Amino acid sequence: MIEEQNKIPTSKVARASSVFRTSMRVGANYIKHSAQRMVGSNVSEEELNNKNAEELFQLMSQLKGSALKIAQMLSMDTGILPKSYAEKFALAQNSAMALSSPLVMNTFVKYIGKTPTEVFDTFDMKAAHAASIGQVHKATKDGNLLAVKLQYPGVAESIHSDINLVKPLLLRFIGVQEKDVHEYLEEFEERLNEECNYDLELFHGQKFGAACKDIPNLIIPKYYNDLSAKKILTMQWIDAMTLQTFIQTETKQENKNKIGQALLDFLHTCIHEQKSFHADLHPGNFMVTDDLKLVVLDFGCVKTIPHDFYNYYFSLVRDDVVHDERKLRKCLNGLDLLRESDTQELDSLFFNTALKAIHDISKPMKSDVFYFGDVDFYEQLHEHGKEIFDNKAFRNSNAMRGSRHSIYLHRAFFGLYSILYNLNATVNIDRSFVENVNVD
Repeated sequence: MIEEQNKIPTSKVARASSVFRTSMRVGANYIKHSAQRMVGSNVSEEELNNKNAEELFQLMSQLKGSALKIAQMLSMDTGILPKSYAEKFALAQNSAMALSSPLVMNTFVKYIGKTPTEVFDTFDMKAAHAASIGQVHKATKDGNLLAVKLQYPGVAESIHSDINLVKPLLLRFIGVQEKDVHEYLEEFEERLNEECNYDLELFHGQKFGAACKDIPNLIIPKYYNDLSAKKILTMQWIDAMTLQTFIQTETKQENKNKIGQALLDFLHTCIHEQKSFHADLHPGNFMVTDDLKLVVLDFGCVKTIPHDFYNYYFSLVRDDVVHDERKLRKCLNGLDLLRESDTQELDSLFFNTALKAIHDISKPMKSDVFYFGDVDFYEQLHEHGKEIFDNKAFRNSNAMRGSRHSIYLHRAFFGLYSILYNLNATVNIDRSFVENVNVD
C-alpha cells in the first residue's frame, strides 16, 4: 500500500524549513557516529549512510517535484553516490508518498473547479501510483477505464527555488563550482518546467503514440483531451505489471528478449525518426501486459535533438569518422568535448577519454545483433564512468565539458542499457540511421 501524506510544503519558507530540519538531523547522525567511534563502538560507515539516505529520501519524497526528480537521476548515475544512497533513492523511480484523499479532493477542486466524481463516473480516491511530479488514480467515464494523473500542489512554482535548495548538496558530491555547471542546471530546470506542463505532455503522448503505432509489441496509451486540464492528465488505463516485476518474475528468456526489443525499437524510432525522445527511461515508466506488450508511460520529460548535435553525435558510430582524426576532432569540437583554447595536456586528456568512451558506448550500435547481458560490457561502462569521476583533472574549471544536449541523451541510453542488461536481452539493432550521418 502506498504511504500517504496530508500536506505538502508549498511556500519557499516551508520548503526551506524542511531542508533545514533534515540537515540538522543528518548533522546529528554524523556527530553521533563520530562519538560512537571515539569510544570504541563498532559502527560502520554503511550504517551512517543508511540513516542519512533514509533522512534525505524522506525529505525529497515529502517535497516531491524537483527534489524527488533529482533523487531519481542520482540513483541512475553510478559512481556519484555511495551505494546506500543510490539504492534508497532508486525507490523514487517506483514509489513515493501519495496525497491523502482530502488533499486529492481539494487539489482537484482548485485546479478544475469540480470534484473528481463530478467529472468522472467513478474515481478511486486512493492513488494507484505516486511519483515525483504527480500521482495516478483509477477512474471510469462512459465505459472507459481511465488513468487520471494529478499534479502535486506547488510543484511547478517551486522548481527554481528547489534546485537552489539542493544545489549545494549536488555540487559537494560532484566537486565542482556552480559557474562550471550553470548551463547543465539550466537544461535540467527547462526539462522540469516542461514536465509540469500537462498540455505539453498530452501533445507528446499523442505525437509519439502516432509515430510508434507500428512498433511490434508496444503500447502507448490513448490520451483524452476533453478530460484533461492544466494540472490534470487523463489517459487510457491498461492493466499490466510493472517492468521491474516482469524482470524479477519472468522465466522465459525469449519473452524478455521480446520486451527488450520493443524498448530498443521505441527509443531508436523516437531518436532517429522524430529527433526527440522519451528522456526518463527508468523501469517505473514502463509496464508489461499479460500478452507481452510493453506499455510506455509518462511523456513529461521529452528532449528534442538539434540537427547539428544529432549529426556529430551519431557520426561517431561510423568507423570512417572515428579513424579519421580530422573528422573525429570536428565531431568532438561540435560536441564541446574539445576546444581550440585547450592546452596540449587537456586536449590529450579529453581526446583519449572520448576515444575510449566511443569504443565502449557505440558497441551495440555497430552490431546487427547485440547481447546486453554481457557482464564485461556492462562493467566497462560503469568502470569508465567511475574513472572519470575519480580523476581530479576532470573537475577543474577548464575541464567541465560536453554539450548540454548530451545530458538527457546519455541518460536515455544509460537507462536503456541498464534495463536491457537486467532483462539479459539479446536484440536486433536497426543500423540504417548510420547512412544518414557523416561529417565532411
